[in-house]
Amino acid sequence: MREDVRKRIIEVARTGETITYKELMQEFGIPRGNPKRGIGIGDVVGEISEYEYSRRRPLVSAIVVRSDSDTKICPKGHPGGGFFGLPGIPSNLKRDETKFDDPLTEEDQKFLMDEQKKIWEFWKA
Repeated sequence: MREDVRKRIIEVARTGETITYKELMQEFGIPRGNPKRGIGIGDVVGEISEYEYSRRRPLVSAIVVRSDSDTKICPKGHPGGGFFGLPGIPSNLKRDETKFDDPLTEEDQKFLMDEQKKIWEFWKA
């Protein structure tokens, strides 16, 4: 696991903000990769989220967002569809990799906003 990236995400969580995949890629020299091949930023962030979840903490990758992904429900943006393949996602929202590119539903966005709030509350300074 990339502990340096984990620390950066938690640093952002303490401020009540989000960070984009692009910012993390540039800051740490991580390639975009392809989630279906098991390399790249999505895998790094997913592994961190799984680690946090295994320790009964919120799915911290909910605050790692796509650029220009803000919506009414998620005004600070939302992660990519691969987020919905992680452990801890409710079964009614769970996606396999063939559905990662599907648009987010209102229910998906509400779950994300709730998860972001949990992250910010848990990690607030």
